[in-house]
Amino acid sequence: MVVLVTASSWAIYKHKHESICRPLFDGGSRFSDLTHYAGKVAHLRGAAAALGSGWPIYNYPAPGAFVYKLVIFSFPGHAVRTYLVFLAICSMVFALITWHAARTTKAVRYSVATAIATTAALGYPLIFTADRGNLEGVVWALSTTGLCFLLRAKYRAAALLIGLAACVKPFAILFLLLLLPRRRYREAALGAVTASLVTIAALTYLGPNPWKAYQELLPGVYSHIDSHIVRLDPYEDARFEHSLLDGMKSAALTVEMGGIRPHKAVWEIPILRDEPAGWHIVRRMARIYPYLAIAGLGLLIAVFYRMPMLNQLTALAAAVTLIPPCSADYTLLAMYLPFGALLVFLSREVAAGKAAISHASLLALAVLYALLFSPLTFLMLYAGDAKLLLLLGLLFVTALTPMPSKYFGDAINRGYVRDERYPLLTIYHRLADVEP
Repeated sequence: MVVLVTASSWAIYKHKHESICRPLFDGGSRFSDLTHYAGKVAHLRGAAAALGSGWPIYNYPAPGAFVYKLVIFSFPGHAVRTYLVFLAICSMVFALITWHAARTTKAVRYSVATAIATTAALGYPLIFTADRGNLEGVVWALSTTGLCFLLRAKYRAAALLIGLAACVKPFAILFLLLLLPRRRYREAALGAVTASLVTIAALTYLGPNPWKAYQELLPGVYSHIDSHIVRLDPYEDARFEHSLLDGMKSAALTVEMGGIRPHKAVWEIPILRDEPAGWHIVRRMARIYPYLAIAGLGLLIAVFYRMPMLNQLTALAAAVTLIPPCSADYTLLAMYLPFGALLVFLSREVAAGKAAISHASLLALAVLYALLFSPLTFLMLYAGDAKLLLLLGLLFVTALTPMPSKYFGDAINRGYVRDERYPLLTIYHRLADVEP
């Protein structure tokens, strides 16, 4: 499916010759998230005021500036090559880790190898991240390494790496919630403290003191909020955005246009964006969105708190991609590790007869992941909405499919679906009259 949908997306674009169908930004925007910051991060001592004002807009936490400097100036003049080599190495290392953890038998060896190789080579989130030169690649490397440690019960190392990832993009901090059901409160606190101390140290260096540096970085943050949160996103950006708030904006725009009209939106969005302070409907949505996001996260915790590790990991990875007010396709890198962990579960537990999963659930997971890892830009403006629905579908299927793995520290119980700890599953299977 990944190969087919990817090829179809590019073929449709080549046939239509419409930029709104192109699976990536135009060539002029390639690597721009990386290269545009070269001037701003060249000298960081006391540079908070320069970072927070002017173009390009800097809206990352303070430690992100040091990551940019490391990538751009490790090999001066070769920032793009440095970043691409880094992503390639990370992709190969994580693929090898997954293959080693799977311990495949002859029966499933080629299937697992194909799934890993296809995701590593053709996975759209990684290609999109590389094309943009976005720091999400660094966050993915840090958080995924940390989660690999967490899956093997190395909680302190996991907490430190997740805390470092959250210094660059804050929503990675949600992965620390995986420590709470395991009563690893000290390690969770260690991750939060790590993120705080590294951020304070970065602000101190940007100077003249942490509070002043924070205040001087705020103009860039406010500018980003004004252009991408309290307004409709530009059309070119909107089709790659899939957060809950992005979906709400898209729904409001569809109602305003009187239906699903992606070509009309090309002209409608600039008009609505140019309204003073932005379109009033989006402003209202942006004001209530934090409460909706908190409520959604609370619901997620309530549903998945007592479920197996793989279910919890999948749910939180989906939350990291859905909850930010702006969430482009590169945030789907967070779904790579749950998919790799699913392959390990299938090969070590299911194929060995130690655990079971229904054919319907397995097929649903395969289709959902395949579409998430493929460009859907033939849907034009609604490509991001399709990814949003796929993520919600993945959450639904994961909530109904316990995947206990002894390798990930779960106690395998063949009667999971009838367990009183899973009321949602009990209700579902009673209605469906499905045996465990």
